[in-house]
Amino acid sequence: MKMNILYAICAMAVLVACSAPYQAQKSVWTVKEVQESFNKDSAKKYNTNCILYRGTDSLSHYFLSQFTDKWVFLSIKKSELSITEEKPYKVDSVVKLGYYYVDPNNHFVKTRDFN
Repeated sequence: MKMNILYAICAMAVLVACSAPYQAQKSVWTVKEVQESFNKDSAKKYNTNCILYRGTDSLSHYFLSQFTDKWVFLSIKKSELSITEEKPYKVDSVVKLGYYYVDPNNHFVKTRDFN
């Protein structure tokens, strides 16, 4: 009986420890927020940051970025941002992660293809 209580306490402690640092990831971003995060991350010497354009649907443009060491899925409302080379946004396991990399400081213009 005492061992069961000990196991239950240990299990709860592990559960709390694992869930404590979790924060819900922001999904809808503004152009300014993306630019600020990109520039803040770009100032660091270990920067690996790129912003990958993933496509557009009727409401938003979708991107994927790695700010410092965390992958972030971004969406920006179409009313806030105009993309010249729009591609369809598909959530499918057979579709690659995105189409091309963009520069958020230059109106999200394509910088290079994603291979």
